[in-house]
Amino acid sequence: MNSILDLGIYRFNIEHCPKFIQPSLRLLYDESVNLHPDKPIDFHLTIKNTSFLRRFIKPQVCIYIDQQRPFHPLKKSLLLPSLEWGLNWCIASFDFNHLLIHSSVIVKNGKAIICPAQPGSGKSTLATYFGLKDWRVYSDEMAIISLNTNRVRPMHRPASLKNKSIDVIKKLVPEAAMSPIAHGTHKGDIAHVKLMTRAQYNELGDVEVVAVVFPKYQANSQLNIKKISQTDGFSRLVHHAFNYNVVGEDGFNTLKAVVDSSQFFGISYSSYDGLSAFLDELVR
Repeated sequence: MNSILDLGIYRFNIEHCPKFIQPSLRLLYDESVNLHPDKPIDFHLTIKNTSFLRRFIKPQVCIYIDQQRPFHPLKKSLLLPSLEWGLNWCIASFDFNHLLIHSSVIVKNGKAIICPAQPGSGKSTLATYFGLKDWRVYSDEMAIISLNTNRVRPMHRPASLKNKSIDVIKKLVPEAAMSPIAHGTHKGDIAHVKLMTRAQYNELGDVEVVAVVFPKYQANSQLNIKKISQTDGFSRLVHHAFNYNVVGEDGFNTLKAVVDSSQFFGISYSSYDGLSAFLDELVR
């Protein structure tokens, strides 16, 4: 069967989407699944079995994107996280109409804080926690910024948690709607968390970036906040941008607009308590 995922900005058609992941897609995307089937599609993904024999002995599947196979075959139990990575790959590889920054984005009071970080820094866990409280998460993976502006756009996506972060969110927000855990991916254990309904997403609009925070989770540490200059902040944003070199002058103008409107901070933390007050102050 085919499924359509409507993320708001992008629309994906998933051909031969197996029945066993349909409940997870419905849980995470609710009304964004098979929404407006007559509208244009941006990306076509196809799920295929690797061989007839593999249907019965250690089953594997492949994800094809517009008839190309960018990923290795995988166990059926790993399809959901691999599909999510496939969506990210499509956006990062082919969207040249926005500046894309590897970053989570949290929004409150109509103002955005983007949190660029290396993998393992805790940016997705941070975004998930605040998104399950009184913030909105525009993305846990990439900031999508309209060219020549400082305005970031929302996507209707779940958040992705890895390894210990899964238990952290379960403990802090036990009522969170979470997909089954996929064990043994190349990034470890993965689970996805629903952060908003489609109706809540429909209420969102593009908002201006007012702060850039580079987070780093450090166990058993005190909250440490360091002000960063705009010059250093610009350089760091270039490092985290997916397509800065591709979009050329528009990319420079976009980063300059973000830098001109933002404060920059580097933070390390082990608790969200003090961090919450700090972030609230940035969007007051």
